[in-house]
Amino acid sequence: ALGVSTASTNKTLKVEAPAARSAGIKVKSVAELVEKLKNEAKVI
Repeated sequence: ALGVSTASTNKTLKVEAPAARSAGIKVKSVAELVEKLKNEAKVI
């Protein structure tokens, strides 16, 4: 119909596991979280 092909043209080259991440930390309060985001992670 209309000369349009709907066949998939994607090919999977390889699949691998993501890199291991280090364990996170737990903070005791929102204030501590904000402080760490500002001073350690530098995201806000």
